[in-house]
Amino acid sequence: MSSQERRPLLENRLPLPNSSAQDHPIFLRACHSPWPFVSQTALVYLRGVVFSYLTALAGMLLWYKFKYEYPKDEKTSWAILFGFATFAYVLLWLYHLVTFVWSLTHLYYSDLDDHDRSWESAVLKKLSPPHQTPYSRKRFYFSLFYTVTHVFVLINSFIYWAILVPQGYGHLPEGKGEGGGDEEPASPSSAEEFFGNGWFQPFCIINLYIVTVLIAFFEIFVLNSIRRQIPVPSHTFAIVLFLSAYLGWAAFGKLLTGVYPYFWMDPEVIKKTEYIAAYVTGFVGLGPTFFAFMYGLIGMRENMTKKDGGKGSQAPPPQPQSQQGISATPTPGPEESH
Repeated sequence: MSSQERRPLLENRLPLPNSSAQDHPIFLRACHSPWPFVSQTALVYLRGVVFSYLTALAGMLLWYKFKYEYPKDEKTSWAILFGFATFAYVLLWLYHLVTFVWSLTHLYYSDLDDHDRSWESAVLKKLSPPHQTPYSRKRFYFSLFYTVTHVFVLINSFIYWAILVPQGYGHLPEGKGEGGGDEEPASPSSAEEFFGNGWFQPFCIINLYIVTVLIAFFEIFVLNSIRRQIPVPSHTFAIVLFLSAYLGWAAFGKLLTGVYPYFWMDPEVIKKTEYIAAYVTGFVGLGPTFFAFMYGLIGMRENMTKKDGGKGSQAPPPQPQSQQGISATPTPGPEESH
């Protein structure tokens, strides 16, 4: 991308009125907080802390999964690759890896020479936010990545606390069952049992099903200035498609490991086919539901960060493009107006 496109946004950096062409691309919005008290440097540090925490936590969660959630044999241990919680966590980790690297290069290497052919420059350009070409589908793909990641995190937590734990499949401390969905469900623990049998298991459960949600909220409200998703139907359809694809992946996991990721997929536990169909339909339906919830959170943040009496978080009257540090681009398609 050109050096102009890599320059930091204006102090009052969000949208210019009546012109989507002058708005900042989604890649740069991922590198800027909407809050004036969060400087560019502070944002990089915050992203670094979040990414480092998720990285350090990954090994502990992997050990927790092997020790407490899956039967103790080599074949069924591979079931971790088919768990929805695994998908949600890996997506969240990848998202924060990408945005941390982008924010870092955008802050410290925003003036790369486009004519520099050295390998160092080539690497830094690859690690910088992508080139902002007119009508590029990359903007939509990143918006979809951002959306699916956080919707999956919210769904994962909801299923655990609203379905698995009440039904006794939450693998809480002092439970009776330690295996997959085809074993006897574990009785829900009291608070004393949950915290009274060592720190490791409660620590992993809280991080996997609560802290990840808090990180998602922190990302949506503080760490980026990405606008509400456009177009909504394309995002909704894609979320439903990914959730449906996961169901196929889970069925393949059953053939490979003999273990269903969720008890409600197992006909030996849920005896009636219509009940399984209802669970599956509800699972897919959670996608649009939590997308609408996320959409509302972004809208709330946009309203909270508006200035000038609610007329929008915008700069003073638009300056010439050379003063804004953003190169002019043709008006993007609907999916690119972020």
